[in-house]
Amino acid sequence: MNESKIAVRYSKALFLSAKDKGQIKEVRDDMLFVLKLSAMDDFRDVIQSPVITNEKKKQIMTALFKDNVSDISFSLITLTVNNNRESFLPGIARCYIDRADEHKGITKVTLKTPIAISEKNRNSFIKIIERDLNTKADLEEIVDEEIAGGYILKVEDLYVDASLKTQLRKIRKELIKE
Repeated sequence: MNESKIAVRYSKALFLSAKDKGQIKEVRDDMLFVLKLSAMDDFRDVIQSPVITNEKKKQIMTALFKDNVSDISFSLITLTVNNNRESFLPGIARCYIDRADEHKGITKVTLKTPIAISEKNRNSFIKIIERDLNTKADLEEIVDEEIAGGYILKVEDLYVDASLKTQLRKIRKELIKE
């Protein structure tokens, strides 16, 4: 079974359990915590290590999560260790967050600009997206100096590349054709 299927199945079960208990947001926060830990090399080394025994992994997971996450989330984490699926925790967390956001009508939006944008411009982008797409927007900002100017906006399947880098590339292609 490939990684994405495993993550989707576990996250779906977690979501249904959280929904039944009215804890979707609490578990979402827990999964954000899992993702933060997953960004750390030491944590990734532990969950991906074939040398560390399941007993030791259970001890580590208990120390990290028992008092920091809800019972539902801790049960999932324990289950993944028991089933030798702990290496899928980051994927499960991402899938759960996406599912919880979709349930609340939140759309992930990525805005890439060459410099950080002001709070006023950020709010303007969010208002336009929410109005035009009739959704709540969760805006992630990425600063990428390579695009030189303009912006790249990604909303679900919609991709708008209004970057100076792309415009210059198009002009160059046109000039080379002639």
